[in-house]
Amino acid sequence: MKLKNLWINLGCFLTGWNTEILNSSTEASYKQLKKYVSALSILIILWSLIGYSFAQRYIHAPWWGCLITAIIFVVIIIQIERQIILTVGTARLMAVFRFIIALIMAVLGSAIIDQIIFKEDIEKKMIEIVDRQVKELLPLRVSEIDHSLQKLQTEIDSLQKRNTILNEDISKTPMFETVSSVSTSEKVKTPDGRDSTVHRTTTTKNQIPNLKIVERDYGLKRIETVRGQTLKYDSLKWNVEENLRTELKSKQGFLEELRAMIEIVLTRVEALVFYIVLFLFLMSLELFVVFSKIGDTKCDYDMIVEYQLNQKKKTLDLLSNKKIQ
Repeated sequence: MKLKNLWINLGCFLTGWNTEILNSSTEASYKQLKKYVSALSILIILWSLIGYSFAQRYIHAPWWGCLITAIIFVVIIIQIERQIILTVGTARLMAVFRFIIALIMAVLGSAIIDQIIFKEDIEKKMIEIVDRQVKELLPLRVSEIDHSLQKLQTEIDSLQKRNTILNEDISKTPMFETVSSVSTSEKVKTPDGRDSTVHRTTTTKNQIPNLKIVERDYGLKRIETVRGQTLKYDSLKWNVEENLRTELKSKQGFLEELRAMIEIVLTRVEALVFYIVLFLFLMSLELFVVFSKIGDTKCDYDMIVEYQLNQKKKTLDLLSNKKIQ
């Protein structure tokens, strides 16, 4: 009995039904509640798995992040279904809107599930897609590397020409001679015994290296640096295809796999049939609650809620008429 009450309380919590009204209802209302809970349970299990798998595969979240994502998906599903379950009477417009949501959710759900089921087929198709992308992007990458190599080679040629000119000049004049003069004053005695000041100038010759040697050495160092950059670009050019393939593989996400899935569905009949069956299955699950609400006859729980609503309307109308009078 306690287990039954727990199930009923859980059902009321999920659907939003009032337990007090339900307790005063007949077995028909309990059966209706169980139908709603059964439909919700299927959707909860399904979308919790979809949410967990989506977070794990594409968001690369840890287990607790996947669990939170699954809970968020479940809460969204419950809130959407409550819009139908808690509607008083039959709301055709709400049913149409729920049908549109069911269509969208079936598309999303089948896309995610198919990408999980066809994982190995998608990986094979991704190899084909990457090969096509490499063929498209490889000439552009090679052209960019060649352009950079050409610029570096032009700089090397320019530096070598300049160094040739500098070497010729340095070989002709390796050293420059500089002359410096220093003037000194000295007091001496004249023959008649007087003091006199004599000014003497000392000239010194110095040899200094040609200043163009510094420019030449800088040019040589720059040539070595540019040649190092050239070797790096040569290495990139040698491995450009492998690097491009690795880069494309590392950036595969949900949309890339969805593209591969679409190609598989459009080119293989068995995959298309399976996708349609899975889509219709999810669509049917999404519409369980809608058809239970619209297709079945009203249970006494719904009648009690409608009766209370009508009585409240009549009471409010009477109060409004009294105020007017």
